[in-house]
Amino acid sequence: MTRDNCGSPKGHGTDQSVDPADLRPPPVRQAVILVADDEALVRNLVALLMQRDGHVVLSAADGHEGLELSRQYPGLIDLVITDAQMPRLNGTDLCAHLLEERPGIKVLVMSGADMSEIVSQNVNLPFLPKPFDGHTLKARVRAILAVPVPPPAH
Repeated sequence: MTRDNCGSPKGHGTDQSVDPADLRPPPVRQAVILVADDEALVRNLVALLMQRDGHVVLSAADGHEGLELSRQYPGLIDLVITDAQMPRLNGTDLCAHLLEERPGIKVLVMSGADMSEIVSQNVNLPFLPKPFDGHTLKARVRAILAVPVPPPAH
């Protein structure tokens, strides 16, 4: 007699099948994500992956444009995903401005450059090295969004 993975004889005691939807990670609440990258291909891919994960995406071609978008957007921005090196305003400076103007915003810095570039700027920000795949990006975003925002200091 053959047995299934649970140890019951095949066809006896286990007539339930597993729905593939049950194997998916739990849904992430919809977030507003600002994506800033001067490489259009990367920016568009990141935006598409975030939209497919159910998020609202604001897209900027560089840090300066990202800062202006943030200042014009009236609602909460949960996360900024930015390239480290961009013209006009780099990603770490963009993050510094946004953290000052929008306390509680979460950040993720991407770069194809060596990690020492980020470290040399004395910045301790979540980092994602390029190239990366969609699963890695989505997992990092989910992890960052899952961390509670500390209450504002009085």
